[in-house]
Amino acid sequence: MAKIFNVIYELIRKISVVVYSLYYKSLFKGEKNKLRIYGNIVVKKAENITIGNNCTINDYVFLHGDGGIKIADNVTISAYAKIISTSLDTSNWQVTYMEKEHISKEITIGEGTWICSGVTILPGVKITGKGVIVAAGSVLNKDIEEDFVLVGGTPARVIKKLG
Repeated sequence: MAKIFNVIYELIRKISVVVYSLYYKSLFKGEKNKLRIYGNIVVKKAENITIGNNCTINDYVFLHGDGGIKIADNVTISAYAKIISTSLDTSNWQVTYMEKEHISKEITIGEGTWICSGVTILPGVKITGKGVIVAAGSVLNKDIEEDFVLVGGTPARVIKKLG
């Protein structure tokens, strides 16, 4: 009996990947060939998000495209990652929350990047290096220009060169 349930579960999972991928493919800009969406994701301002080929986005990812998000080819975004291209202006703490302005800045994610689970990428960050791995739980607030590096921490910094 358990084997039948496993087969049914896998079938439903595969169908949901196709349905989610087709739906989100219609919202995003870019080539998006072989885009795979695994599960529910939250997307704001999808019209400002460009996705390359052969990309994977996993469960519970949050993409806020107000300032624009450009995702290159062969990028993997793991579960619970947050890519947020807008934030409040923090330059003046004298004004109340309601008086603060939103500042939106484009985020760029380079080819072959792996955004691990629970990563937060803040407005204006550019990952221009190829093959970058951002370690789980990291907060990325600065650009990463080097190729094939592991970055991690809060705030994220280069931990080691890969290969």
